[in-house]
Amino acid sequence: MGSNSTSLRQFRSRLIVVLIVYFAVGIASQKLTPGVDEVFPFFGWSLFSSVPNEGQRFTILIDEHDGQAINPPVGFLDAPDSIVTGNRYVGRKVINKLGRAKKRGRGRRVKKYRRLLESNYLQGEVRYELVYERYDPLEKWETGESREFTSLGRFETGGSK
Repeated sequence: MGSNSTSLRQFRSRLIVVLIVYFAVGIASQKLTPGVDEVFPFFGWSLFSSVPNEGQRFTILIDEHDGQAINPPVGFLDAPDSIVTGNRYVGRKVINKLGRAKKRGRGRRVKKYRRLLESNYLQGEVRYELVYERYDPLEKWETGESREFTSLGRFETGGSK
């Protein structure tokens, strides 16, 4: 029983030394390597200080369905099931691809993604606006404000606009 307690003390001592060395190397790696915050597998624990606090997304705002105005316009994820069908999160990926194509001026891809969006996710006659939004998540949550909110065009299902 004496050898078990001795080996347990040795294990604890070694573990403490390993942890102290690990943390010391992690802190030193920040100071010794210019321009690098962390060196794997040693970390200086600065994870949240280097996470950007800005989000960006493309979305659509629906302002008319089957001739009826929707005021205020409703976003794709918040639209009723009578307007938006299918898997909304997959539809959001299509909207992101549509937005990137529109922003880069790629007309053929815009038509392709519009056709995909309109035939699979929008039901009836829908008029919508494609928008790009850049925002701070906390600011958006507290105030509803965005840093940038840019219209990339207005469309109607089945239209060639």
